[in-house]
Amino acid sequence: MRPVLIAAAGALALSACTTMAIPGPVTTFARADCSASPDLYQAVSLTPDRERVAHNVATVIGAASPCLATATGAVPYALFALPQDHGDKTVIAGGALEQQRILAASVVTLDAYGQVVRAFQPSEFFFRGGSYSVQFRPRENEAYVMVSVDPTLVGQVYSAVNIGTGTSGTYAAGVYASWTYGMDQSQLRTFSYEGTAAILVNDSDTDEEG
Repeated sequence: MRPVLIAAAGALALSACTTMAIPGPVTTFARADCSASPDLYQAVSLTPDRERVAHNVATVIGAASPCLATATGAVPYALFALPQDHGDKTVIAGGALEQQRILAASVVTLDAYGQVVRAFQPSEFFFRGGSYSVQFRPRENEAYVMVSVDPTLVGQVYSAVNIGTGTSGTYAAGVYASWTYGMDQSQLRTFSYEGTAAILVNDSDTDEEG
């Protein structure tokens, strides 16, 4: 029985390694079943169960995600419903920085009927912490924020340098000496049709009632 158990354990280990593969960038997207407008009924709520200083919501955008038929081709999207008490909220919306890829995010806000209110320009996107995103305060007539894909960005490569420190040491003449040194590690990420739409809602007044 021992060889069988060992083989089974090895198979499980191999399976675990396989399922943990790091998602790579996807630079093509072709669908023939895309809609002309987003499905408002599928919107993910950005209202937390209770008031929070920071509320994070993330949705994976992939081949099976809902998609829009646009003038530049089919693009997948994720739709989020903005909090109704938005007066004290600041929203950061875009694509998460994954290990090998970044969602090539395009962000617009919509009114209650799904019509575009604001379309954020590429010049308004910045790398903020773990996302490539825009930052805005919701307006009175904005009910949704939609994260889709900018095809002109897909395939471009973003290079970042991760800066850290390390410690080393050695014995010399019976005395241990240690020192700290800097480490620079370059990391490349490719803008992709698939990835993670990341939303952060900051609340400046968590003591309000109702």
